Amino acid sequence: MIGKIIGLLITGGVGIIIAIFGLLIWKKEMISLMHSYHIDKVSEEDKAAFCKLSGIGLIVIGIGLIISAIILGLTNSRFSFLCFCLCFIIGLIMLIVAGIKYNK
Repeated sequence: MIGKIIGLLITGGVGIIIAIFGLLIWKKEMISLMHSYHIDKVSEEDKAAFCKLSGIGLIVIGIGLIISAIILGLTNSRFSFLCFCLCFIIGLIMLIVAGIKYNK
């Protein structure tokens, strides 16, 4: 029982941290939170669009982790993993698209 609670807290906590990073990147344009090779060639004109797409991608991943922790805590169902996988794939696609489109 204690192991499940710790797992839920870690999963939800990591989700919250990732979502906060995404929000900071998107709204505050804190592009410095990303690794340098992800932002090397992003021009000043594209910085806002890159930050928006990358930030929303991170928020989607974070929300997927949070929802996964909630579903797992309430129902002990394996569908929580499917929710995380779906959100992770969508968020990762957004991050890849941002990198390909703006970091060239």
